[in-house]
Amino acid sequence: MSCAGSAFPILLILAAQTAAASETFYNVKLTVDLDRQEIVGREEIRFTHPRGDFEWQKQAGLRLLHSSGDVDPADTTVRTRFRSDGSQHLKFEYTATAARGLRWLPDKGGLFTAFYCEAWMVCSTAPGQRATLRLEIVIPGSALTAVGPGKLRRGWEDHAGRHFLYEQSEPAQTYLFSFCVARLKASTMGEFTVYSSAPDRNGALRRTADAAAFMRKRAGVDAIRGGYRQAFLAQAGLAQESSDLALLSEDYLAKLEQEDDVVLMAHELAHQWWGKLVGIRSWSDSWLNEGMAEFISLVYLEQERGHPAYVERIDRLKSQMAEIRGRGADRPLHFESWTDVRDALGRVPYVKGALFLDRLRTELGEEAFWRGMALYTARYAWQLVDSRDFQRAMEEAGGRTLDLLFLEVYGN
Repeated sequence: MSCAGSAFPILLILAAQTAAASETFYNVKLTVDLDRQEIVGREEIRFTHPRGDFEWQKQAGLRLLHSSGDVDPADTTVRTRFRSDGSQHLKFEYTATAARGLRWLPDKGGLFTAFYCEAWMVCSTAPGQRATLRLEIVIPGSALTAVGPGKLRRGWEDHAGRHFLYEQSEPAQTYLFSFCVARLKASTMGEFTVYSSAPDRNGALRRTADAAAFMRKRAGVDAIRGGYRQAFLAQAGLAQESSDLALLSEDYLAKLEQEDDVVLMAHELAHQWWGKLVGIRSWSDSWLNEGMAEFISLVYLEQERGHPAYVERIDRLKSQMAEIRGRGADRPLHFESWTDVRDALGRVPYVKGALFLDRLRTELGEEAFWRGMALYTARYAWQLVDSRDFQRAMEEAGGRTLDLLFLEVYGN
C-alpha cells in the first residue's frame, strides 16, 4: 500500500483550510523519470475567484494529459472559465521535459529547477499572486535526494520509490518554488543544512549561520523559522533563491569554504527577508528584491573584511553602472513599462539598486538608515510592497522627506 495515496486527501484538506480565501493553494505530486528525462505531474489548485476567465502559465514543454473543468490550453497558457463565484478547484495531469527553468543533470544525476516554475507546474507567475504549496517528489529506483521549498514534512520509501514531501505553509510567490534532485549528502548545524556531494561542510554552515545572525539583527525580524537549506550542485553559475532554500554551484562551495567568498551566499540568503518575507507587488519594483540582496551582501562583506572591501565592491558597481549607461540601457528603478519578469530582470535592479541604497545610507546616516530598514522589513512582513512603501518607512525613520533622493527611483 502506498503511504502517499492514503495521506493525500487529508493533507490537501488541511493545507487548503490554512490558506486565506484570496490565496492560491497548489498540491503537486511529481514523479521523476530519470531514464526518459521526464517528470510526470499530478496537480490540484484551490483558490477563490469570481465567475469568468482566469489565465495560468505553463511552458511549451509541459504537456497536459488530462484536466478538469472548463479548460482551454495553449502552448504557454491555460485559460480556465468558472461558471460561478467562490471556491474553485482544478486538476491537471501532465508531463514536463527540459525547458527554461528545468535542467537535467548528466548521467542520470537528477535535475534542478530555477525561477520559472511554469516549466514543471501550471501556475500563476504574477508576483502579486502568493500561494501555499504541498510538493511531493517521487524518485523511482534511485538513491537520489530531493530538496524542495518550504519545510520537509515527511520522507519515506515504498514500491514506487523514494518520496519527499515539502510544504510551504506561508504564502509566497511561485518563483520561490524551486527544487532539486541529485546525489547529495546532508550536513547540519542547528537550523542550517548544506546538501553537497560530500558531508562535513562545517565551514559553509558556520559562515551561513553568521550571515543569518547579521541579517536578523539588521532586519529586526526573523525570516528563517524552521530551517534554511543550501544545495550545491554540479552546475556552473547556478545561484537561485527559493523559499527556505538556495540552489548554488558546487564550484562556489569551495570558494565559500576555502577563500571566504561570502557575497553570493549572503545575497541568496538575504532573499529570505527581501524577496520572501517582504515581497514585491509587481515586476516594476524588482530592485527591492535584487538591489536589496546585493546591497545587504556587501554590507555583510564590510563586517567580515572591513570598509575597504565594501568600497572596492561599490566602486566595481559604479563601473558597471557607467557601462550600462554608456550603452543606453539605464532605466528608473521603479519602471512600470515592464510587463513580465523576462523584461524586468537584468543588471539594472542589482547594480543601480545597490548603489541607491549605498547613497541612501550615506544620506541618512547609520542609525536612521538601519532603523528604517528594520521598520520597513517588520512592517511589511508577509505582505507585498512597492517603492512608495519603502520610501515612507525610510522617511519615518529619518524624520524628513526624501522626495529629491527618490527621484532616482522614479526617474522624474
